[in-house]
Amino acid sequence: RATVDAMAVARGARAVMATARARSGTRRGGRARTTRAGGVGTTREVSARRRAREGGISRAIQADHGVRAESGDSNDDARSAASVRRALERVREVRDGLLEIAGEGASSETETYEKRVALMDELEIVRAWVERGGAVVAMSETMSPRERYLVRACVACGQAHLFDFQDDDDAGEDALEGRIARLVAVLGKVETFYDMLGGVVGYQCTALELCLEYATGEPAMLHSGADCYGVDCYGVPGDVDFHVPPGVDLRASDGAFAATAARWGLEELPNMAEIYPLGGAGDRLGLVDAETGESLPAALLPYNGRPLIEGLVRDLTAREWLYYKLTGEHHKTPVAVMTSAAKGNHRRITALLKENNWFGRGEENYRLFEQPLVPVISMDGGRWVREGFSQMALKPGGHGAIWKLMHDDGVFDWLESRDRTGGIVRQITNPMAGTDTTLLSLSGVGIKGDKALGFASCERHVGASEGVNVLIEKKNALTDEFVYGVSNIEYTDLDRLGVSDKANGDGGTESAYPANTNVLYVGLKHIRDALVGSSRAAFPGMLINLTKPVLANGTKGGRLECSMQNIADALMRRSSHRLGPEDFDNLPTFVLYTLRRRITSSAKKKRAPESMNLAQTPDGSFLDLLRNASDLLKRCNVAHPPPDDQPLEEYLSDGPEFIYSALPSIGPLWDVVEQKIQGGEIKKGSEVRLEIAEIEWRDVSVQGSLFVESSSPFGTTSAESVCFDESACGRCRLNNVAVSNAGIDWSEASNVYWSNFITRRERCSIVVEGNGEFDAKDVALEGDVRYVVPTGKRLMLRPDGAGGVQETWSDISMPSWRWKYTFGDDDRVNVVMEELS
Repeated sequence: RATVDAMAVARGARAVMATARARSGTRRGGRARTTRAGGVGTTREVSARRRAREGGISRAIQADHGVRAESGDSNDDARSAASVRRALERVREVRDGLLEIAGEGASSETETYEKRVALMDELEIVRAWVERGGAVVAMSETMSPRERYLVRACVACGQAHLFDFQDDDDAGEDALEGRIARLVAVLGKVETFYDMLGGVVGYQCTALELCLEYATGEPAMLHSGADCYGVDCYGVPGDVDFHVPPGVDLRASDGAFAATAARWGLEELPNMAEIYPLGGAGDRLGLVDAETGESLPAALLPYNGRPLIEGLVRDLTAREWLYYKLTGEHHKTPVAVMTSAAKGNHRRITALLKENNWFGRGEENYRLFEQPLVPVISMDGGRWVREGFSQMALKPGGHGAIWKLMHDDGVFDWLESRDRTGGIVRQITNPMAGTDTTLLSLSGVGIKGDKALGFASCERHVGASEGVNVLIEKKNALTDEFVYGVSNIEYTDLDRLGVSDKANGDGGTESAYPANTNVLYVGLKHIRDALVGSSRAAFPGMLINLTKPVLANGTKGGRLECSMQNIADALMRRSSHRLGPEDFDNLPTFVLYTLRRRITSSAKKKRAPESMNLAQTPDGSFLDLLRNASDLLKRCNVAHPPPDDQPLEEYLSDGPEFIYSALPSIGPLWDVVEQKIQGGEIKKGSEVRLEIAEIEWRDVSVQGSLFVESSSPFGTTSAESVCFDESACGRCRLNNVAVSNAGIDWSEASNVYWSNFITRRERCSIVVEGNGEFDAKDVALEGDVRYVVPTGKRLMLRPDGAGGVQETWSDISMPSWRWKYTFGDDDRVNVVMEELS
């Protein structure tokens, strides 16, 4: 596969080497301040980590992690740190030699790896391993230069124990060859992905540096370079201020700016892409394969009747349908999907997409790329966790891998060939981000302003387990430059960076800093240029979490991880002088605000049976979905039980008091929905599900369950790909209609409302096939009734004069009505009913 080009690798090598050479002369210390709740020049707090000089940094980091330095009181911690230091000194020398080879260049990959093998063979640890001989040594001699190098690099990193046979190992020749081949394949992926750091050896060296930083407080090399501008640049002297990021609230002035920004987003839709990191497993959701017991990807969680990934695609299709209705043009947005090799994630995601015919978008509009798995290392001298002969514990390297993988796997090239300049990034466990104007406004501001990165943010509760968005103002004492940009601080890092997680001063529980939701706009060229030019950008927010034991004896460990949102730290604006608040709107990064439940309400973990804590659970996310539905229905003048009036205990035990769920393409803008749906009531204990785009609802009353479904909500399907054609889609008109039936069986204990696993006694079901039309006016639809309208037919329901309903069928070749969309002077979308026949 394509990788970051040789010149980029060489630049990364030179940068790492320059940092290494300058390391001994780098002064530690400097101050860090935060500015919060009130803008520039208000409350300043001194960071415990940065306020100390020299050895004070070490003590601050140690205090943050609850560990001791080598001179401290814990013998175990001291021994662990000492073993890591010895391993680091050995591996760092090897890494530096490899980076020098990369910097020199070579005529071919074969020549490069021959040089690397020669370097390996000069190492005492490798020579000793070769001299001992054995099957693996003999096998390595017949390998290609690259494969031979990878095996020797593994030994040079101190991992020869992977090749030692133990009593429970299968010593058969076939098993040996197969396992070595699999090991080399894994190492090859690590070598490619971390090429800018020195490949496999660079991975180990960086991990050891971070382990030592964790244990002793000594800043790692990647946190000490002059080009390090992030909040984790502990070894770079200088002052740091954290400000509340300035940004427009999409709710302001009755959404006036939101409407304008959403129009920008619609106009730029042909230039946009979607990017989905789907590597997460559903462990915390209790999502497992019933036959194998294997954890399933979170993308497969059945949320409100469909897999989470389908919800994201529905939101995207809704924006494309809105564009089509305004312009007559159907643009299919390319979707880049990062999967993972962990627990069959890539295989299952691919199978899900194929089984659902790529959700009508065509396989050619998707690009799947697989996140590599990386070794888990322990604090026992950096040894990789062994799981059998030539096998080791492997974990995904965090969603921050997405940017470099997009480069290495040609995804940026693919998007460029599709003339895409911007992208929206969404995480699979957050089904709420597509609400109303949020994503269109985010993309509109980003692409119109040629921004590099944008955050959709919202209020955050004090103490919440989520990161915050901040505006960083930093003076780098090594370069005498000021740098500015909006970035993310993880909640676990707030204390040690001197950022107080306390209320914003109004006496409430809202944090001074807004939440990072990981709903992002990315300027594709900006991101690409940054990651090619800097290893910091290629591996943003790199860290190693050493809080959990990885060995049977309790020794802790972890793996290198990156955070996708911290690409912001490589996108800062540099200035020779201090900037003022008036300049903050002109940064490469930006933030937009909206109500929390309009942008995020994740379904990440299963709620404990007796727990009242709904945070990050499907139960809580579905409640927020209903709260959003309530806000929309108020605008539509549809009466319904207010969700917040229902006690939480009752919601969890008995279910919600109403359910409203609709195809996003009815809007997705609420300005559009409220013109299509007006008046009526959804009574307590009732549900309405509208799976149709072209609908007129006027004064409809529902007691029980109402389902309206179109088999062709957007038109025709060609070669399993949907082609927008408003003359060929299904239609439904409901005017002054009363629906009455027994509806949901609320007494059924097995009901799971958030997944739409519900038992119903009765319902009114309206199914419109093809270009069929259903038209009901001034009638009551009572009991368990089902109307199916075939394509090419119109069914009209009218009073029969005797208290019943008269059905009138007719043939149609063209629609009898349509919604006509136009932009108004205020940039809002106006919808007008046009009678065609």
